[in-house]
Parts: sequence; structure tokens; C-alpha cells
Amino acid sequence: MKKWIKFTCFTLSAFISISSLAQPSPQESDMIKSIMSDYMQENKIPGAAVLIYANGAAQSYYFGVADKKHNTPVTQKTIFELGSITKVMTSLLLAEEVDMSRMQLTDSVKKYFPTLPSQFDAVTLQTLATHTSSLPFSLDKEVYSSAELQKALTNESLSYAANEKWRYSNLGIGILGAAIEQVTKKNIQELYVKQILSPLGMQPIGITVPKQYKKFVAQGYSLKGLPVTNETIKPMLSGAGDAKASAGDMQHFLAASIGLPGTPEKIFYPMRMTQSVYVKLPDKSQGLGWEIHEIDETNIEELVKGEETGPVALGSVNVIDMPEKPTFDGNALIDKTGATKGFRTYIALIPNKKSGIVILTNRSATDQAIASAGREILFRLTKII
Repeated sequence: MKKWIKFTCFTLSAFISISSLAQPSPQESDMIKSIMSDYMQENKIPGAAVLIYANGAAQSYYFGVADKKHNTPVTQKTIFELGSITKVMTSLLLAEEVDMSRMQLTDSVKKYFPTLPSQFDAVTLQTLATHTSSLPFSLDKEVYSSAELQKALTNESLSYAANEKWRYSNLGIGILGAAIEQVTKKNIQELYVKQILSPLGMQPIGITVPKQYKKFVAQGYSLKGLPVTNETIKPMLSGAGDAKASAGDMQHFLAASIGLPGTPEKIFYPMRMTQSVYVKLPDKSQGLGWEIHEIDETNIEELVKGEETGPVALGSVNVIDMPEKPTFDGNALIDKTGATKGFRTYIALIPNKKSGIVILTNRSATDQAIASAGREILFRLTKII
């Protein structure tokens, strides 16, 4: 496994003004390589990219292969499926629309899909972005138009009131993306490129990989280690999990997520909006797309162990509180996992420490395993452990 490891340290001077350009210490580098080597061996991961900011300084690590058949090494150009990290990007689009007063978090979904029945009156854009809409995880069939989506939703039974329980919903975030498309008259791909990727200096990949970048797309592998067909676009609901990005591009997105100097203002404030606490749950809080965890000496060990979230945690959880005024805590751990049939991803940050991590891998594995590896690296770099 050690022979798979590549390491570089670089700055993104074209986009971010880095506050610290210090090279990582040999101890830090060895720690990161050791944790990732263990994670990859235990989960039989063919290839991975690890993008880091530690006190504002960029580091990148590349492990293994993007394609086992051709022995193609993972590099900063390798493109991974992001899975549910897409939800963070879709929520950022929402926050940008709110910042420009074109949408409101309190808007009922019926404002955008007026033929929905009265049971959707209390389902707001905020409940969609915070998984408190009461909508199920997914629809039983694909929908290809707004009319088909509204017809399919009419047949959905909402088992409890909005804001009563938290239940992870691909459907909810997918509907959110469709609502943003209704307002802007642009598809989600165009919105990603114009409002996120281009301002951050990222390549115009988003949902659809342009022809000139296809040669860099990693091969994904199932839990059984078999090659899987790359994810195709989910009509109308692609904002829930269809985004792709290169490793190098995700370092740009990580920098903006942390809020490093140089982050465009049109991104900075909406990003903070998404990372604020809107819903408090028994063991974490929920932002718009992001999950938020307070860090104190009593819970560090549990955080490092990781947890199963997303599709694995399909059960509902009682909402403890909904702050009247959402608050941003720069000392919290703010993160999101992602998964597709052949990829597993993770992003985490602690803004006040100017630190964060992205892990991109090309094999299916558990939320718990990748979150545990990412958090341990981040906590060690920031001296939390």
C-alpha cells in the first residue's frame, strides 16, 4: 500500500490568499499517510485523494489508482462522484437566491409547485434543506418534468408534520434543486457552473462531465470490489447527489467552505448561511445541507469514532429545538458525507481554525469509516487530539 502514496503541498494563489505557507511537518505527513493507508487497506479502497487546509495552508495527498484495470494513478485531475456532498452545493445555491431576495427559506414548496395538495402547505424550502420536511428518502420512479414530479408527490403520504422529525431525504433536496430551477429558469448544471464553480475557479464539471474531461473520471467499485457503471443523471432530482469534481477543484471548494481570505463575497455569506444551525437534534445539529457538531472534551472520542448518517440512517429522529435565529459557530465541526454505487466521499471543516479536509475515494464503504478517518486527521492537525 505504501507504494501507492503520492504527496504534494501547494497553494491556490489564483483564488485564495493563504495565511500560512508552512510545509507540513514530517510527523503530520506520516500521520496522514498512516491513517489513510489503514483506512484503504481495511476497506479495500483502490484509490483516494485527500485535500487539506491546516491553519490556512494547503496540502494534497494522492493514493492508489483511479482504475485498477489500467493502473491509472490518482492525481489532482482525477474526477470523483461526490454523492451527497452535492446537497451542500444545492443548499449553497438556495442561500445565494435568498441572499439576492429571490427566494425565502420560509417559502412553501407549493409556491413553486402549486398543484401539490394541502398537506404540503407547511413544507418549506428550509424543511427541504434540513431534512425536516417529512418526505421519504426517495420516489419509487423517475420523474422527467415538473408536472410528473407534482403528480408523483401527490401520491406521497406525509407521515408526520413538517419540523417535527428529522429524516434524511434525497427527495427533499432534489425538490429543492427543482424549485431553484423554476425561479432562475436555468438547469442545475448551469447554476452550479455560473454561481459556484466559475466564481471559485473550478472546472465546469458539475452534474455533467464535459467531453474533454471524461478521460480523468475515476472508475468506481462496489462493496464487492466490482466495477460499477458511473452514476447517470437523475431527472429533476439531480441536485441531491449527482455532482462530480476533480480532486484539485475540491480543494478550491474546501477553501471557500472554510471561508479563507479571498473567498468571493457572493459565496462567503451564503456559505455561512448554509453552515448555521437551523435544527437541533439529540446528537448533532442540522444546517442547510451541512451537519454540525459541537466539539468539547466530552464528545471528541465519539466524534472520532464516526457515525452512520445519510441513507444508512433512514429512521426518523425527534427534533429537539429550532432556534428562532440560526447561529453560526466557527469552532464547530461542520461536515457532510457522500456516496454513490462506486464512490465514497467526505468533507469536514473547523472554520475558526482555518482547517478542513476532503476525502474522495472510488469504492463504496461506510459513512462511519470515512468520517472516522477524516475527523481523526483533522483533529490531529488542529491539535484537538
